[in-house]
Amino acid sequence: MTNAILVGESIGERPNTFQEPREFTLPNSRLVVRYSTHFYRFGKGDENLIRPDKQIVQSWADYKVGRDNALDWIREYK
Repeated sequence: MTNAILVGESIGERPNTFQEPREFTLPNSRLVVRYSTHFYRFGKGDENLIRPDKQIVQSWADYKVGRDNALDWIREYK
């Protein structure tokens, strides 16, 4: 819906998840039980993942020397 381009690696959060937690306490054990009450669907299709438009994987060697491959790509993007 925008002209934004996602660059880098896939995010850790899933777009389609159960949310809106509620809780109650079990009467005898006093354990607190949490449960979700609503399923939100933001991503389309079967894959529950947000992939970047331009996937750029950061290596440990690049990280150690302070290089950010995704930011370098963005700076060179025209």
